[in-house]
Amino acid sequence: MKYDTCALMLAVLALVLLGVLMVFSASAVGGASGGLLNRQIAFATAGLAALLLLSRFDYHRFADPVVYVTLVVFSFALLCLVLVPGLGVEVDGARRWLQIKWFRFQPSELAKFALIVHLAVKMTENSDEIRRFWRGFMPPIAIAGSFSALVLLERDLGVPAMMMATAWLMMCVAGVRWRYLLLSAAPIAALGGLLVVFAPHRLIRLLAFINPWEYRSGAGWQLIQSYSAFARGGVWGQGMGAGEQKLGYLPAAHTDFIFPVVGEELGLVGTLSVVALFVLLTWMSYRIAVNAMDHFGALLAAGIGIMISFQAAFIMAVTTGLLPTKGLPLPFISYGGTSLIIFMGMVGVLMNIGAHAVAAGARKPLMATS
Repeated sequence: MKYDTCALMLAVLALVLLGVLMVFSASAVGGASGGLLNRQIAFATAGLAALLLLSRFDYHRFADPVVYVTLVVFSFALLCLVLVPGLGVEVDGARRWLQIKWFRFQPSELAKFALIVHLAVKMTENSDEIRRFWRGFMPPIAIAGSFSALVLLERDLGVPAMMMATAWLMMCVAGVRWRYLLLSAAPIAALGGLLVVFAPHRLIRLLAFINPWEYRSGAGWQLIQSYSAFARGGVWGQGMGAGEQKLGYLPAAHTDFIFPVVGEELGLVGTLSVVALFVLLTWMSYRIAVNAMDHFGALLAAGIGIMISFQAAFIMAVTTGLLPTKGLPLPFISYGGTSLIIFMGMVGVLMNIGAHAVAAGARKPLMATS
């Protein structure tokens, strides 16, 4: 497993380095690039420290009730604090951040990791009854629902979608009965539809996704400019720093829509390289999960790999017009401290699981066979 963890770390470091370069390029307008570059380098340094620290932290300790309960309670407390006027920072009607001097912290990013740990602990405890409704299916769906509900109160639909998708796939991996999972998909999808239909800004985004040119002066503008960035990039790109969409045309060019900037400046070769790095990360996560020395490690590795890979695939699909526009950072590449540090810390946990890994088949298989 040494080669798997090395490949995983190299893939992540390559993505982080590319992110630093693209943040510098994408934020060049208005003379702000220097400040954002320095911050992103500081975030990357802190993330690397978290990665190295957690790669040495025995992942079994996350199953200790003192550790995981503290993590979950602390995460819930932060999610509640962000809703308090005067404490939570409100941007565009959404209250999702806590301000600590110049650093703006997003509690929902930490909640992603807390959710994965909590699910891994609970499904490991109930592994012998994982195929039963009340002991196998209900506890993880209730845990994921409680986390998602708190984040929904922040007027954020993207993170709850990531949480529910990760929980659902972790339950698949753990061996929860398919009929329970399929039955749960319908009400979750219906709830998601209601949250879109009865929120005007979300409904407009959906309509703009269907026909962005009809809303080209409003909600469709960002997607149209994203298309333009990819088209201008062609195969080889305009060259690092030579893109034009970032010059006030493409909103959120250094955060949620940094992938089109990669496409414009580095072309199809650059975007496919990013996809290849995430595919490598996903494959290494899978190998670590299937070779984990115990059930808890396998579920924890699977959850981390699913969360990172699913969010990367989601935001790349959004920026290429395959899914409706939703603001989420591209892992390791988009500007932002909380996301970068938490994701790099989760990679450190993955590396620690890989360091303890055993040959496949030396433990009880993850998926139930009957």
